[in-house]
Amino acid sequence: MTLPSATVPPASRGAESLALLLLVGGLIGVIFPVTKVAQAAGVPPLPWAFSMMLGAGVILAVLARFKRQPMPLTGRYLRYFAVSGLLSMALPNVVLFFVMPWLGAGLSAVVYTLPPILTLLMAVAVRIEKPDRGRVAGILLGLVGALMIVGPRGSLPSPDLAGWMALAFVMPAAVAAGNVYRTVAWPPGGQPVALAAGTMLGGAGWVLLALLATGAVADLPALGLAPWLALLQIAVTALTYVLYFRLQVVAGPVYLSQIGYVATSVGLGTGTLLFGERYSPWVWGGAAVIVLGVLLVSFGRRFAR
Repeated sequence: MTLPSATVPPASRGAESLALLLLVGGLIGVIFPVTKVAQAAGVPPLPWAFSMMLGAGVILAVLARFKRQPMPLTGRYLRYFAVSGLLSMALPNVVLFFVMPWLGAGLSAVVYTLPPILTLLMAVAVRIEKPDRGRVAGILLGLVGALMIVGPRGSLPSPDLAGWMALAFVMPAAVAAGNVYRTVAWPPGGQPVALAAGTMLGGAGWVLLALLATGAVADLPALGLAPWLALLQIAVTALTYVLYFRLQVVAGPVYLSQIGYVATSVGLGTGTLLFGERYSPWVWGGAAVIVLGVLLVSFGRRFAR
């Protein structure tokens, strides 16, 4: 498969890529505790997801207009917004909000360690990536860290929560598919902020359909139970996805997928510090291995020269 030259992200692994990776992963990691606090205040999952995506999408659309980045409503763009909105926003976020009360902030974040290896496999399958040994080694090292976290000694949920953990694995599959799709289908001349806005609004559209189908529209006023948290979530999400799409441009889908490793570490930290969640030493050892894997992917090619 050949992509238009203007849309192929360069294989950048420099300081900008690493800084963006840490920022985006850290900001996504903040979503877990904010969501848990909102749910504790009584805000239902679907209205929370809808307000986050719609609010952030509007902010990004205004920013795109200010930056003179066009957001055409042609068939190609609308298809891109619908598919990327479903895979990158609606599915993972809605599933997250449903499993969070059962799994906690830390273990909900753990499944975000899986998109890197899934993204790599998908990217190789559609021939948009030719992974070098250093990158593969780094991603596999991150996966080892993830397995240390979710393994028998890593304080998995009790067996009666296995169904919720299984549902949580929809998140990494959707995220990985979205990472690859956004690169493959990136419209010629498409600008990052405009595409981020369309993706966010596309995700809001899917959640709105879910609200209408389930009758949960009546729950929208419950956002008033945590208005300042909702505004904080909207602002953080808007900032996250400006940086997210920039990272996709400068580093490509496989490198970007490592944000899950960073988000997991942040989620574990906030789960411990803010909510008193406790994890075994294996979990923290796994987080350290994940960090080593990220560094190897970021700088392994440079060290190999």
